[in-house]
Amino acid sequence: MIGCAVALVLLLDASASILPGEWALQRDATAAAFEEEGVLRAIGRDGGVAVTALAFSDGVTPMLGWRLLRDAEDARAFAAALRAAPRGEVSGTDIGGALFAALRALEEAPCAAEQEVIDLATDGEAPEAPVHAARAAAEARGVVINALGVGAPDAAEWLRTHAVTGTGFAMLAEDWARFPQAIRRKLTLELAGR
Repeated sequence: MIGCAVALVLLLDASASILPGEWALQRDATAAAFEEEGVLRAIGRDGGVAVTALAFSDGVTPMLGWRLLRDAEDARAFAAALRAAPRGEVSGTDIGGALFAALRALEEAPCAAEQEVIDLATDGEAPEAPVHAARAAAEARGVVINALGVGAPDAAEWLRTHAVTGTGFAMLAEDWARFPQAIRRKLTLELAGR
């Protein structure tokens, strides 16, 4: 199997608390981040990066299958496809189930990655036990979980306490208007391998 720098699973919150306009902003801002210069530089290193996207609520809907991004053209094609991807089921917020789905997705990555990363974005919380179990499974496999909480000041702290792995990080976007800047910074950090 070919090597790559990072295998990244994007987990986008499609739960009922996300209004249609907020969903479009979340999806489109995540896509736009793959067109940013800092992200493009990170993609161009060490064999590129593999990326897939899942939407989650009480279930998980595949948005895009694995893509291997090696240059700006690949990244822009991924961004265009993500903007057109489906939202899927609109219901609760099963963060634990979403993390387990992301771990399963990593088993199908198209390259042997130096680092495996789950990028979780959510405005909610969830029952703690399944989230803790998923985090433990990720840590046992050496998978990094990073999170971006949207909304309440304690959103990032809840994710840091319950979902993020020991080597991961949590960020806060105080509202959806601040999400685009936060997701750009988050992806740059993740793909640069920091």
